[in-house]
Amino acid sequence: MPAEPRSAAACILVRGDAEPEVLLALRSPALRFMAGHHVFPGGRLQEGESVRCVANATSEADARAIQAAAREVFEETGLLCVRGALPPRDQLQQARRHLLKENLNFSDFLAEHALSIDAREFEPAGEWLTPSFAPVRFATRYFLHQLRGDQQEELIAGEIVGLDWLTPAAARARWHRGEMRISTPVAYTLRQLAAAGLPSALRLLTRGTERSPGEHNWFEIRRGITLVPVESATLPPATHTNCLIIGEESLYIIDPAAKNPRELDHLIRQIDHLLELGGKVEGILLSHSHPDHTSSAEELRSRYEAPIMAHAATAVQVSFAIDRHLHDDEVLVSGRDPQWRLRCIHTPGHDPGHLCFLEESTGALLAGDMVANPGSIVISRSVGGDMAAFMRSLERLLDVDCKLIIPSHGHPLGEVREFITRQLEHRRWREEKIKRVYDEGATTFDELLARAYDDAPEQALPWARHSLDAHLAKLGIDVPAEP
Repeated sequence: MPAEPRSAAACILVRGDAEPEVLLALRSPALRFMAGHHVFPGGRLQEGESVRCVANATSEADARAIQAAAREVFEETGLLCVRGALPPRDQLQQARRHLLKENLNFSDFLAEHALSIDAREFEPAGEWLTPSFAPVRFATRYFLHQLRGDQQEELIAGEIVGLDWLTPAAARARWHRGEMRISTPVAYTLRQLAAAGLPSALRLLTRGTERSPGEHNWFEIRRGITLVPVESATLPPATHTNCLIIGEESLYIIDPAAKNPRELDHLIRQIDHLLELGGKVEGILLSHSHPDHTSSAEELRSRYEAPIMAHAATAVQVSFAIDRHLHDDEVLVSGRDPQWRLRCIHTPGHDPGHLCFLEESTGALLAGDMVANPGSIVISRSVGGDMAAFMRSLERLLDVDCKLIIPSHGHPLGEVREFITRQLEHRRWREEKIKRVYDEGATTFDELLARAYDDAPEQALPWARHSLDAHLAKLGIDVPAEP
């Protein structure tokens, strides 16, 4: 059961006109939620809080969200996004400490010093809902506020342990170099600001690309690695295939799997949004031939006049033309500064032409169907699967220098070597169990399935039949599978 999201607000605080900077707050690495991330100041709305000092709001809901954003800015940075003469610094510091200890109400503080918040100075900048799989969830409204005057931020170490004013481009450059961690809403916002500038970025942020407000389906995992999950005709427990879009100027689209019109329209809107930010589709890459990875490749080729690229073994399996063959260890380059480098790694086994792509600048391994998270990969000889080749390919991936693995089905994860090792160990364990059961006298396919996969749920047994058949072929055991 997904956690119930809490209402929250965040403030994109901007200063300067010629080359505006935004303020990013570094969260303590000891926190449970977003530990060690740079974020925009923000936090939860307080139930029953008076908004008598908020002027020009169009609704009470807007007033509450805007006041929460202003309050969080003050608590985390010491900056006041208000109208009126500010009290002396020592009084501000004292009030701020009382607020942090929850001994003072923000609206009372504003009223005491004749300060007000002008809602017109907080421009809407999008809504984000934390994904359902997260243990802590927020429904967050974002506002942009341009800081005026000569206020100076001041850090009181606690939940926030650092404050940085950076241009959006500089922040994204630091992120690309691995010098900071940022979440999807922050990455998305910075990308609009860096590419479009103000005020154009606000139009893009408020327009959104999601199916319903706040429920974004766009995750920039690392700079220039954008993941768009689309519903596909894949195998359970998966329901989606992760379409990956690499780069900013030159875009490579990997595994466009949207089959039905609704999903295809959604994927196209995400791609078109990147084109608005200055991108151009250079190629459509296929990790392998299966329909849950290729369904919309032809549509995108026609729409964006971009070639479809895949391994030669994939070209003989699909029903459409492949414009260019990709080779093992070939590198595709996207952009100039920064530059993304996609190294092709031929990893047959699940499919003869299967390719992984290592994005070398970020160390992200785009693993296709070599692994799933959660779930496991089905190896079926009926579509060219080969268990021996698959396990050799897993062993090859152990030698790849990477920091993150992004499967085609499920969530990205770190600890790459440990994860792949567990996959290999599970396959070896299963194979040893099959051999033992066979040696103990289970000589029909159904007997082997029942005893070697006695730990598998009943709904998984149809797919287990394929894996059993592939393991038997690897072991050289000739037990025909019953229809």
